[in-house]
Amino acid sequence: MKTIQLQVEDDNYESFLTIIKSLKKGMVKNLAVKEEDFVVDDFEQTKIYFQKSLENIENGNTQLLSEEQYTNQMNNFKKNLKSKYANN
Repeated sequence: MKTIQLQVEDDNYESFLTIIKSLKKGMVKNLAVKEEDFVVDDFEQTKIYFQKSLENIENGNTQLLSEEQYTNQMNNFKKNLKSKYANN
């Protein structure tokens, strides 16, 4: 399944919805409409999150792993999960 995100001008919105709703049943699994101010707010929240993350990296408050370290930690995590829940 693929996800497509579109921006539709207000004056074309109703026509666009008519086209989408006329598609074969089951062709579109989920249709969600976000108002422009919600999209801007979501962008701003994401921007703040990444700014804080970058600050934490630059200040040394966040530990960055090499690809090898990450792979090893994830493999160990998966092994621990399997052994912990193997009998369930």
